[in-house]
Amino acid sequence: MKKRNSFVWTSIVVLISIFVIAGCKETPTDSDGLPTDPGSGNLAGKVVGTVAGQPIAGVVVSVGAVSTTTDTKGIFRLDGVGQGTLAVVIGGTGIYTHTAAVNTANGRSVQLDAIETNSNFNLGFYREFARGNHPNEGNLYPTHRWMNSKAPTFYISTNTTATVAKIVDQSLIDRVRNVISQMVPIWTGNVYRSVSVTTQDFPLTFDFSYLPDNSFVIAFDDTVLSIGAYGVGITDPTILSAATSSINKAIIFMTPDLNSYALGEITLEEVVAHEMGHAFGFRHTSLLPSVMLAVGAYGGMYSPFDQLHAAIVYKRPAGNMDIDNDPIPGAKMMGQSPGREVFIDNRATFSKSPELLRQLQSLRGHDLVRQVTSKY
Repeated sequence: MKKRNSFVWTSIVVLISIFVIAGCKETPTDSDGLPTDPGSGNLAGKVVGTVAGQPIAGVVVSVGAVSTTTDTKGIFRLDGVGQGTLAVVIGGTGIYTHTAAVNTANGRSVQLDAIETNSNFNLGFYREFARGNHPNEGNLYPTHRWMNSKAPTFYISTNTTATVAKIVDQSLIDRVRNVISQMVPIWTGNVYRSVSVTTQDFPLTFDFSYLPDNSFVIAFDDTVLSIGAYGVGITDPTILSAATSSINKAIIFMTPDLNSYALGEITLEEVVAHEMGHAFGFRHTSLLPSVMLAVGAYGGMYSPFDQLHAAIVYKRPAGNMDIDNDPIPGAKMMGQSPGREVFIDNRATFSKSPELLRQLQSLRGHDLVRQVTSKY
């Protein structure tokens, strides 16, 4: 009798082991760790943390009424969700809810990400930095950024007709070039890592038509001081759809007068970094340490918060909303209509002598500054 019971229990243990092994069978994945194609009408993928870049388990992924939970490796599969553009909602404890627009024509196995709530991501900072919700400006626009697969070509203008000193020397050019090289990877989350920087004599004009597509010009113009600014940044968009636009061209005008920066207790490098921030799609902040402060000096070219939130913006298509919803193709742009944007940074708080003002009035660039400030 005892031998029979032993046989029965052994059989039960074997059967349980078979079921456990069968139940633990891993989802087949490719070399990138993504599930293999789940077949027509289905969707599979992996959810990773935006900040830490690690798979997230226990996240609820849903399309309409169909939902599932990610496994220990962040893997999920949804059957019977259809084809075309799907609104995939990712939510759960420990992450900010994210709605991703997934087009199955580009693949039915995808990697999606979600911002971790235990990270240094700050929603208030994001709303100001990425969407314009500074308390003194009060906007809440869709995000706006460069989307060309190739980094813009950078031009440093050597035109001296709007500079009091009548010279743009090599030392100044080298300092600006160094900031460009350091800041492009920061402002784009390493989407653009290496850049091409060249010098060229550009005419002083507010007309973007003379610039090639995907170009970024930094020009020196002392007359920005006459409006109390160190720099003016202007972006020109490419309209992609009714839901979004991307930056196609940008111009920065800034004073080359190093003495003016010293009097204002700010550095040339900080101003270049700040204006580049605008030209890459970012706005003024009042929260957390940031080079994008609307007033006053930060004391560096970027903060860890600038770097983190810029990388998050550049992980997603232009037009993302709050917190992180991808624009659905065919939808209407919420908030601001896509168009040219001008950023005037009124931070030149030093006293301007009558002689300096006289010299500024005589420069050709004064007409440009008047055009910009009167139109915007």
